[in-house]
Amino acid sequence: MPAPIAVFAFNRPEHLRRTLAALAANDLAAESDLTIFCDGPRREEEKTLTDEVRTVARKATGFRSLSVVEREKNLGCADSVISGLEYMFTRHGRLIVIEDDVVCSPHTLHFLNVGLEKYASESVVFNVSSWSLPPKLLPIALSYPFDVYFVPRFNCSGGWASWRDRWAKIDWDVADYAVFAENACLRQAFNNGGNDLPRMLDSQMAGKLDAWVIRMDYARFKHGCVGLNPVYSYTTNIGMGSGTHTTTFTTRFDNDISKAMPNPRLPDHIFVDNAILAAYQKVYGPPPLWVRCLNKAARMTLGRNLIRW
Repeated sequence: MPAPIAVFAFNRPEHLRRTLAALAANDLAAESDLTIFCDGPRREEEKTLTDEVRTVARKATGFRSLSVVEREKNLGCADSVISGLEYMFTRHGRLIVIEDDVVCSPHTLHFLNVGLEKYASESVVFNVSSWSLPPKLLPIALSYPFDVYFVPRFNCSGGWASWRDRWAKIDWDVADYAVFAENACLRQAFNNGGNDLPRMLDSQMAGKLDAWVIRMDYARFKHGCVGLNPVYSYTTNIGMGSGTHTTTFTTRFDNDISKAMPNPRLPDHIFVDNAILAAYQKVYGPPPLWVRCLNKAARMTLGRNLIRW
């Protein structure tokens, strides 16, 4: 039986409608159990939207079963997802996770389930992602013999899947953060998946960020794991400019999901390709000097960045 699916929603009914419609068009949808977690409103004027989201969730069709979990109060981005995933992983050994701003190809559930099956016993594989950087940002040589690649980063942007034993590795309190924060060697090693990672963890621990992803990625790093991404993305994000952590609209990360492979070639060996990693690090490296100068000037006059890199 395919892995169960958890969808997380909040206050974007139209996004959720598009997400569920695309998900239901997958071949394995009719065999998959779906649970939708709906967070509560932050304030009274948001209630209309959160109520609408719940209506959309209750009407979801095309799946083997449907459960809707409706939060009475707003848990916030991190607590909503963490508590929902904890609920699911105590009941299931494998799980597919989709947020309410993701449109997937008809092959997405097949890809994620194949990945879950193939790498179940490979504990170094932390997760299987259905999203990847678009080819314009991450060009991969035609001679590369597989349809997936491994990188030292947990990528959740457009849906992902993992196993209960990997979930169990996460320390949400990051009890060893003080050691990490003062250790240049560890910080540089965490940079391997992108030099934004240590800074995000710093912000989370300083209370400036309400995120679950960076703590999950830190657990991946601490246990020496890698994440699997597809060469051609199975999903694209439709929520840029409307989410908690995606407040700036951009098309930079949009994907053509029609290129997603129906029967992907997966390697038996777990390895990080040096050329792909170098290109990947370039995307998550510091922006060019001209972008930094322009944004600095914009912050001085407008109080915000002009360009999100």
